[in-house]
Amino acid sequence: MTNPLMGRCACLLVLLGSLLVTGCATKFEKQAFNNEASAGVKKIAVQQWNDLDEYGVRVLNHPGMSFGLIGGLVAAADTASKTKKLNDVLDPKSTRLTTDFYAKALPGLRQAGYEVVAVPVKRGAKPAEAKEAVRVMKGQDAFLLLTFEAGYLAAGASTIYYPFVAMTAELNDSKSQAVLYKEAYHYGYNSGNKDVVFIEAAADCKFADIDKLVADIDKTRGCLTASVDILVKQMVADLKK
Repeated sequence: MTNPLMGRCACLLVLLGSLLVTGCATKFEKQAFNNEASAGVKKIAVQQWNDLDEYGVRVLNHPGMSFGLIGGLVAAADTASKTKKLNDVLDPKSTRLTTDFYAKALPGLRQAGYEVVAVPVKRGAKPAEAKEAVRVMKGQDAFLLLTFEAGYLAAGASTIYYPFVAMTAELNDSKSQAVLYKEAYHYGYNSGNKDVVFIEAAADCKFADIDKLVADIDKTRGCLTASVDILVKQMVADLKK
């Protein structure tokens, strides 16, 4: 019989690992906004994800990962335990980073001169399906694909936890499918990847351990939500004609 806790733990490791898909080992093929190729872009369809179900907590170089399958299960269980401890007090239903992001990003894009239509996409949708939902919208000149994940990361078992918000943005021409713009942003935890735009969090957004992380939940939440204005400002500035 499959242990549901272990299954959930494994899924959490995969989820938080995906936060670093643009991290140290993977080169992100960015592309600066092509103003000339985008001259005719007036209306864009924007992929709008629903809110996160939880904010993960992960130790990237967990010592358990050095001991095969059993160690991996220990690491996964530790990840699940810390994630639950954070979310029990953070409450994802009231910490709605994704909703807050779109509430500011969509008006920001309109102020930058675009007509914008948002296309809702549910988390868990396959990448190809999520892209197709936006691509097939009628009447737009381009479509904007976004990914948005958040949590807390520590490099090792005895190192500091930092907030980590990862966002990618890719603007595609609706007719030719050409990539007009592609960028990745990392807020808080610094993966050291030169291919992404790194945005430093406030100096006091550092937590020595999981107990410190949940001790002042308003501060913990604030260190995550502070990313919204910064990410919106950066993306809108990048796409401004």
